[in-house]
This record gives sequence, structure tokens and C-alpha cells, in this order.
Amino acid sequence: MPKLYTSRFSNKELNTGEYTVVGVVRSMPRFPTKYRISGDIRQIAPPGYLWNENDRARFREPYFKHLEKTGYPVIGAIIQEYLNEGKDVVLCCYEDVRKPDEWCHRLVFAEWWYEKTGQKIEELPDPSPNPGEKQRKKEEKKREEQDSGYEQLSFMSDLYRTTYPHYNT
Repeated sequence: MPKLYTSRFSNKELNTGEYTVVGVVRSMPRFPTKYRISGDIRQIAPPGYLWNENDRARFREPYFKHLEKTGYPVIGAIIQEYLNEGKDVVLCCYEDVRKPDEWCHRLVFAEWWYEKTGQKIEELPDPSPNPGEKQRKKEEKKREEQDSGYEQLSFMSDLYRTTYPHYNT
């Protein structure tokens, strides 16, 4: 039985051709894709007045109200048409939610869908390097250095200390 996922249009996993890719946006990608985009469910795209809302908690309630205007029966029927094609369906927009503190409407839609159906929508695994991983490793290294008492000094600060040992930096 086909599954429903969310993802971003730039996810390289979509290039496999194993998915029915469907936009949930107001504007489809202008960049070329190596996969076919089967359609767009504009009813899931957030309305313009929510575009600049960066607080997920403040976004949620008005977005849910927006979805309710169309309603689960209509949105569910549209999604079911794509699922009937026999492949897993991926609802796509643009944000890379792997970045720290990043979220988007597709994740909030997944919450709404779960409330309506009891079905969880997972984010499609993305094989590209995780942009949040580099930041996480950097913070982890800094914590380890602080815990060990080790301090990474630059060449210039070492040179300055050597040249002017009486100067306390």
C-alpha cells in the first residue's frame, strides 16, 4: 500500500523516480528537476497572510483554519487520487527542515492530517549532507574543549603571547 511523505523539491531521493511528487505550494519550482512533478495541491499551500509568520505556534491555528475551509474530505480525496497511482506520494515545498530550528507548513500539515486520520506522515529521508550536522559537530567540539579545559588558540594569539610574554591576553 502506498505511503504518504513530505519533503523538499531539492531532495535527491526524488530523482529515483520511485515516487509520485506533488507540490503543496503557491509557486512551482523554477529550477529543473530530474523527476516528474505530478501536480500541485494548492489547498495545502499557506495563504499569503501567513507567509511571513515565522513562529510555528502562531502559524498553526490560522493554518488549520485555512485547511478546514477546504476540509478533510476534499483534501483527502485529492491525495487519494495520487495514492491510487500506486507509488508512494511525496508532498513537497522548499524548506530544508533538517536545519536547526527550521520548519515549514508541510510539517504543520502533517500534524493536521494526523488529527484527521490518525496517520503519521514522515519526512522522506534525504541523502544529501545534513546542513545541521556541521553546526551540531562544531558545538559539540566546543563543549568538549570547554569541559577539558583545552582552548584552541589561533596562530596570531600564540605568536603574540610568545613575542610579548608579559602581556596577558
